[in-house]
Amino acid sequence: MTRSRLRLILWASMLAVGFLSGRPARAAELPPGKQAIFLARVIAYDGNLKERAGAAVNIAILAKKGDKESEKMADLLVKAFTPLETATLLGLPVQISRLSFVGRDGLDKAVREGGIDTLYVCSGLDANLADIKAVARARKALTMASQEAHLKLGLSLGVFDLDGRNTIIVNLEANREEGVAFGPELLRLATVVR
Repeated sequence: MTRSRLRLILWASMLAVGFLSGRPARAAELPPGKQAIFLARVIAYDGNLKERAGAAVNIAILAKKGDKESEKMADLLVKAFTPLETATLLGLPVQISRLSFVGRDGLDKAVREGGIDTLYVCSGLDANLADIKAVARARKALTMASQEAHLKLGLSLGVFDLDGRNTIIVNLEANREEGVAFGPELLRLATVVR
């Protein structure tokens, strides 16, 4: 096991501590900068990442066109994720882009033509989750949720503040349908939504 992998496992163990208390808690959004770092680390646990990504890991921040809160969130997240373009995930370069949701066909075209393999879904898109999920599953793109409720509605991955602790939440069925293969080392440390 490499030193960086061991550090990641230790880091993820600290994230999981929040689930040992057994009491119900409400997940809150992490600041954009923390989300970017944690999500990038978690994405690296996808055993199918190199197959799904191809030559680069393309992360798109998806906002609802015309929704001011959604667009504001997307702007903050693009700013937070952009420094990842100087890093690599599993040896692959990272590319960040911003998309506006205007319909299923437009999203499908943007994902296909942009080689997007990861979609961060901003607020304001609740009514469009069925279309987003359909595109993600067809194109084998990992979906990342900005709201805990989106994971229960079929998005794949999220990191949240749960009682003051950074917490990974994973929807296993969505993972499988999107072609994502998080290994047991991550799943032992995450809360799993089925």
